[in-house]
Amino acid sequence: MRRRFRSVAIAVLCVAVSACTGANTAATKSTQGATSPATATTTTTTGPADPVSTAPRSVGSTAVPSVASTPWSNALERFDPETNTEPAPALTLFAMAFGAVDGAPSAPDPSVSGVGGDVTIALRAVFGVWDHLSEPQHQQVMALLEGPTVLRPRRALVADPPLVTAIESAVEQFRSTIAAKIGDFTGTISTIVLNATTGTELASAAPTMTSTGAFTGDCTIRIQPRATTSGAETLLYVIAHEVFHCFQEAAAGSRQAWAGLPGWVVEGGAQWVGVTIATPNDGNALWWNKYLTAEIPLTFQKYEAVGFWSHLDESGTDPWSVFRAVWAAAGTPAAFTASAANNPAFLESWASGLRRDRSLGPAWDTTGPYITSESQKPLTLKVPDRGQVPAQDAAYANGLYLIDATADVLVFTATGTARLADGTIDTTVLAGARFCRRPSGCSCPNLPNDIPPAPLLGKPVLALTGGTTGTSVVVGGVPLELHCEERAKRPVQAVLDRPASEAILAGRVLDLHSCNGPYGDWSGVIRLGGISTADGFEVKFQELPVSFKVGGTGTQTVHTAVAGNVRTPVFDLAVTYDLTIVVDGTTMSISGTATGDTGLLGVQLPTGMGTLPITPITDPAVCPAR
Repeated sequence: MRRRFRSVAIAVLCVAVSACTGANTAATKSTQGATSPATATTTTTTGPADPVSTAPRSVGSTAVPSVASTPWSNALERFDPETNTEPAPALTLFAMAFGAVDGAPSAPDPSVSGVGGDVTIALRAVFGVWDHLSEPQHQQVMALLEGPTVLRPRRALVADPPLVTAIESAVEQFRSTIAAKIGDFTGTISTIVLNATTGTELASAAPTMTSTGAFTGDCTIRIQPRATTSGAETLLYVIAHEVFHCFQEAAAGSRQAWAGLPGWVVEGGAQWVGVTIATPNDGNALWWNKYLTAEIPLTFQKYEAVGFWSHLDESGTDPWSVFRAVWAAAGTPAAFTASAANNPAFLESWASGLRRDRSLGPAWDTTGPYITSESQKPLTLKVPDRGQVPAQDAAYANGLYLIDATADVLVFTATGTARLADGTIDTTVLAGARFCRRPSGCSCPNLPNDIPPAPLLGKPVLALTGGTTGTSVVVGGVPLELHCEERAKRPVQAVLDRPASEAILAGRVLDLHSCNGPYGDWSGVIRLGGISTADGFEVKFQELPVSFKVGGTGTQTVHTAVAGNVRTPVFDLAVTYDLTIVVDGTTMSISGTATGDTGLLGVQLPTGMGTLPITPITDPAVCPAR
């Protein structure tokens, strides 16, 4: 149905656009919704890029350079829509986009300002400081926003019937399409088609406001000639984009709430909707390329956040299902959580997808409506043969790193979300991970039964996703001999869990650990008891301490004795075990003979200790001094 409408609409608009001659009277029409309460509205535009400064990510001592600045991007950098309450930065943006306002510096010529028609941000900026403006400033802002009779003199109106009719039809259809997915709003959408402009705007969706700046619940879409002369597909995209802004404005419910929504929510969401239910505009490739290559944190993104919403969609969350929750959230952290992006399916492939290389695994590519073929170029992470180098990305940022290392073994420490791949390995488990870079392997001669680290050859790629708190990875280079020494002394454990059976309780009956390797100093407990009969007789688990030292390499045998009392409801049992323990580096076996009344009440030496795996300890609290 959507494709059929799009094809018909393109055909109609093609005829209409070619017939457009441009008269000088207004052409307006309103559509009425009926399901949700009347709420707020505001203005937006679509247009070419407006460069922003990016927060650099770090790799060792290397920082990513910022995007080239313009007067517009400099003004944006001074204005934070989520926290700013100072009038001057907001008025600067508004003056550059709409016209002069008392208290704002003179706007530079549009040809050098770099404004890019991004009037949504300018309007939301001035809404955010509305209570700090004077009454004359209110009146000046309203005069620039009210309607055709007070627009800047360079703008005039057109009433070309075929074009206006086609645009009105598209507005109604896109409103119906969006309402079917997220529900409608009870307000009108009025459409005005303009015939002359010297700016770069494609269109705007402005709130209908009273003289005091209050929202009436209605929305007015103004279509600029640049949109009507850029082809039918671009015009369809522009209409869908602006209609979606009307929904956003209505959902915000107040001037303050609309002003505080992040740019990635407002413009990124509208860009995704425009190319999803309509067609790509002439700037779509620009925004995709910016998302894929510019390394801009989400908090600084606007139209390029089409990539965020596309990745949300491809990772299993339908953006339509979360839009209203996101609009209701205050600020990026809450909006990000409301979007359901803070989950492994999204985070673990967000950064890696920017590489666009499926030979590394499915998570190393991303897709979306009308995506381009661009990809992010990794920074080189030079790892010393003996030493460490850090890589980190801030919250809501992504980064790729090409690992350049000749060390025998690479050791990773990581906090946050990271992914590593070389075409064979593709893993997100990096905390404490080790990989071999030697073509001949990384077996340790003194640990014949040790499992060597997996090979990581070629030029592996490391992807960092900042998530909500940032991500940090440290990659260390280690010679083989040092690796083997560390492996011999790494914290390890040997445990045995007993399943439940008749009158026997489930539980851990052996818990041993060594903080200096399988041939080091072992300590822990054997647990006896754990009995519960149907007639109420119970013997709780009771611990007998165990300790022994192994030493040497290869297969080693040691002996130790364990003694203690096992308390029962009727008497105590004195037990002694003479244990024989065999360690070969990767396994441990325990056998022994008993002295005492161990044949009663199931307090004999636990079964199942013939061959126990020796495994690394992952809980740092077990060996805190190491």
